[in-house]
Amino acid sequence: MKISLNWLKEFLGNIKNNDQLIARLTSMGLEVDSVTKSKKDSVIDIDMTPNRADCLSVMGIARDLSPIYKKKVSMPKVAKLSTKTKSYIKGVNKKISTVYSILVIEDFDNSLATPKNISDRLELCGISQINFIVDVLNYVMLEIGQPMHVFDKDKLNGDLDVRFAKKGEKINTLDGNEYILSTDIPVISDNNGPQAIAGVIGSNNSSVGGDTRSIVIESAFFNQNLIRKSAKKYRLQTESSYRFERGVDPNLSDLALGRVIDVVSQYSKIKKHTYNSVVTKPASPHLNKYIKMDMSDFERILGEKIPNKFIIDTLSYLGFNPVMVKNKLKVSVPSHRFDISIPEDIIEEVARVYGYNNFSEIPLPPTNLSTNNISRNNTNIFLDLLSSRGYLEVITFSFLPKDSQELFLSNKSKIDVLNPISEDKSEMRVSMMNGLLKTAKYNISRQNSDIKIFEIGKTYKKQKDKSISEENILAGIISGANYSHNLKQLQKIIDFHDLKGDLMSIFPNLFFKESKNTSYLSNSCQAVIAQGKKTVGLCGEPSLSLYKQFGIKNKIFYFEIYIDLVKLNQKVTYKPISVYPKIFRDLTLLVNNNISCDDIINSIQRKSFNYMINIRISDIFYSKKDFGNDKKSMTIELVFQDNSRTLQDDDVNGQMSKIIGFLEKEFNAVIRN
Repeated sequence: MKISLNWLKEFLGNIKNNDQLIARLTSMGLEVDSVTKSKKDSVIDIDMTPNRADCLSVMGIARDLSPIYKKKVSMPKVAKLSTKTKSYIKGVNKKISTVYSILVIEDFDNSLATPKNISDRLELCGISQINFIVDVLNYVMLEIGQPMHVFDKDKLNGDLDVRFAKKGEKINTLDGNEYILSTDIPVISDNNGPQAIAGVIGSNNSSVGGDTRSIVIESAFFNQNLIRKSAKKYRLQTESSYRFERGVDPNLSDLALGRVIDVVSQYSKIKKHTYNSVVTKPASPHLNKYIKMDMSDFERILGEKIPNKFIIDTLSYLGFNPVMVKNKLKVSVPSHRFDISIPEDIIEEVARVYGYNNFSEIPLPPTNLSTNNISRNNTNIFLDLLSSRGYLEVITFSFLPKDSQELFLSNKSKIDVLNPISEDKSEMRVSMMNGLLKTAKYNISRQNSDIKIFEIGKTYKKQKDKSISEENILAGIISGANYSHNLKQLQKIIDFHDLKGDLMSIFPNLFFKESKNTSYLSNSCQAVIAQGKKTVGLCGEPSLSLYKQFGIKNKIFYFEIYIDLVKLNQKVTYKPISVYPKIFRDLTLLVNNNISCDDIINSIQRKSFNYMINIRISDIFYSKKDFGNDKKSMTIELVFQDNSRTLQDDDVNGQMSKIIGFLEKEFNAVIRN
């Protein structure tokens, strides 16, 4: 929303420091997006949040700043309305509008040029000029926040009726389009049909022009949801609908009409005006609402002792009319604040005026604070150990879909979320199985069937006394092949023993006892994991029911470790990495097809040749033309390194001669040049 800085200062009085005023707007939650200088004025563009409809006017923004400057807002002049008549309003559907007021001005000259001060401010605020009376209505809307609409009285046929559209009714609107209306769209109509989509846009048929002599001005409070629905359905967001769908003060209608009379009277003589209003009680649910609270709540929630006088003064400036009743603070919700409903809202109002930058720093809790959570050091150890075994960490939701854990627990121990954000997040997990199986299914469906994943997190169980226990869990899944396809190692499908081997290589002194107690694991493949006399986990293959539930056909093996119970081996042995360079040698040999490449590699490794630290197959080549059907050529890469010195060619050549001799004798290999 764009506003004029000079216009804002008219409501607050003499404020000299413009930069400070702009900074305070942002500190109050009215974030300033940009400031543009224009001649002797500046345009402030405020990024308004949807809940602050009360600040969609210059008066509203000034009211929000008033407690900062300890100044009451200077209200604009308002003319007195004439005695109420019963004319011009046929009926008002209270589902559409609970406050509907009209002002009729006859013998009125609309050919006047819009005064320069009004046109200049409209231009600064990004509002197009149309004609005198429409420009005045837009000016008043920007000033105090009440949208209004004007009809040419001579183009109306009968009194105005606030109702829902009839099926098939049409309206030609001011944007030049024709819309077919449905029965859930609120309209303002006369005897000829709809003359406006209520709170959104008017009809061309009753629009005012330079030759208009009699006008009917509408000022109302419309149902927010209906206006939002109309604007969304027809993709019409006007200045009026933007305000009505967020909430316009129900008490502004008559004030706005009085302000219009005052502004018009400054430039044109109004001989006579007629006023009528239909009000349904209550005009809005938030009116006449009170909130009671203890003064101690401010310090308890904010963590800062704020003087009672500051609290009372702040709320008074903001229009909450605070009073003390039997040692309790009682405030009334202002008619312009649709976003205030609980004591915490009142506390927030005081906090933003006090200034969040003025709150004292609160030190963090001591680092030796006792907690049941696992230490970060242990978490890092688990992560490193599993990563070294080729596992990847995943993070899944602690919330699960409704009734998705029937295989895990009974209804008595199930923990339901009272206010779930969606149906698929309505229960707390009792096991990590669901999240990991869902992740496995996602990968398998995308042709990534070789899976080694783990997760560190919490599970939640309801105890017999209805208390809730949390347990720190390390869980994981393996599936697919043990290696990606390569020339050195043969692929093997992972089984339970691979899972067992991984766990035994990570955790010391584990042993496994056959079990059939876990309902969601297969009876033929499950075990309890123990360390000493303590049960520290479980593992096995998911049950057929789980395979079916997740639509998984691949073999999967699961483990779950209770990491608060398991003990880690703190003694780590290692040897230093050599700082001396490696020497690489390639050896190409011709061998019989029946000889396995794996056998050759393993045989060389078993001989433990000096300085050799690694060996791998880099190439295998078959050629009937060159070698016949029973021979193959393979290239071996050998790596040599010493921990105490840089190796010389003579050192490596000697070992290479021994390796060649061994291969020739053991495998009848022929060395190729």
